[in-house]
Amino acid sequence: MRNLFSKSRLLSFLTRAVHDKRGVTAVAFAITFAVLAPMSLGIFDVYTMTEQHGKLQDALDAATLYAARSNAFTTADVNTVGQKALTANLQLIPGASLQSSSFALVTTTAGDTKVVANAAVTLPAFAPMEFSHDAVAVTSEVTRPGNNLEVALVLDNTGSMAGSPMTSLQSAANQLIDLVVSPTQTPYYSKMAIVPYSNSVNAGSYATAARGILSSGQACGSNAYGCPNYTFNNAARPSRQETLPVTTCVSERVGTNAYNDNAPAGSPVGFVYQQPSSEGNNCISATIRPLSSDITALHSTIASLTANGSTAGHIGLAWGWYMISPNWANLFPSDSQGAAYGTPHLIKAVILMTDGDFNTTYCNGVISGITSATDGSAGSLTYHSNCGSPNGDSFTQAQNLCNAMKAAPNNIVIYSVGFLHSGTDIPAENILNNCATDSKHVYFPTTGSSLQAAFQAIAADLNKLRLSH
Repeated sequence: MRNLFSKSRLLSFLTRAVHDKRGVTAVAFAITFAVLAPMSLGIFDVYTMTEQHGKLQDALDAATLYAARSNAFTTADVNTVGQKALTANLQLIPGASLQSSSFALVTTTAGDTKVVANAAVTLPAFAPMEFSHDAVAVTSEVTRPGNNLEVALVLDNTGSMAGSPMTSLQSAANQLIDLVVSPTQTPYYSKMAIVPYSNSVNAGSYATAARGILSSGQACGSNAYGCPNYTFNNAARPSRQETLPVTTCVSERVGTNAYNDNAPAGSPVGFVYQQPSSEGNNCISATIRPLSSDITALHSTIASLTANGSTAGHIGLAWGWYMISPNWANLFPSDSQGAAYGTPHLIKAVILMTDGDFNTTYCNGVISGITSATDGSAGSLTYHSNCGSPNGDSFTQAQNLCNAMKAAPNNIVIYSVGFLHSGTDIPAENILNNCATDSKHVYFPTTGSSLQAAFQAIAADLNKLRLSH
């Protein structure tokens, strides 16, 4: 057999190939394509990886920030919120898919809370033989801003709230508690106090500390003020005297501390002497509940509310202040004591709710005469004192208290809610508008559903304050 690959024949073949230009372009193109195509696809891989990395980082940052500002206080809840936000914001290039994602709450050694998030996206491989194709992975961290929350809920329990208005109030208040008081009290706490009021406030077991010890013995032979019974001249017939028994309800304090939150020692609040039950203006049965994170106990207080009596809105308002005041802290158990004003990461707020006109003031523990700030709805003049209120009418007292509460260093946020289920009430609307922090903190619901919506809006605002920079 002839040797096709002899030296002479091979040289001849190569010579002809060099001078034959018919296939040069095709061969060159083939060689170039074989080398450059994978490189080009690899460059495209790098480009898509970079583009997806940016999109993923932006989406994860937005989702982490959203989760950090949400009203979620467990890792499970934060993860749920974060996943929804990531899904809504993430843009994937064609062929890419979300491989994994997670959001978690992490407490630092400094006591701060962070939301830490991770996400990875699997990319399509355009040059599978040239480069490794690991998933695009990013992380995000947001230090969760937060504030402790102390809220006093001041609720109208007057006779006009009887029936469906009271039922609506209880439903709305219970929902407010659930929205504001968190089951998780770390790293920031959220506590609520409840102050039911009508013609006065029932201080219950705290009455003695707030008003002082009852006098006894010979000093009470004439039933003087501060004794178990008090004899006074009534407003219907000033020459006629009436005698009423003391209660655990309390009235406003007078003098230089009438409109501040100085401690009650040395400047006690007033006694309340109870009218006969036939008058329908008794000491209300529901007592105050100091600051608490016990959601069940707070609901129990709401369940105890009953409608009775006239309206001393200024007394309810004052006790809303006392409940979160550091100056009154020693009156209450350690877990219920208001922190000092100016404490970092602390919001103090009062929610004042009423269904109408303020019409009741006191003189020496007895509802004062009609000429000094009361009207017919405060009961019979037979059981009013013939002396006027030293502090003036209820609206004036309420406004003075509101002004002091909002002023520095107290800086208390005030929400006002006028549950006008019986129609327009201009005097009540005026005090509620003037008392609130601003117009955005005022609500005038007229139905049970709108009252619930108002309390939901307040809860949302409080949670924004709690989770804010």
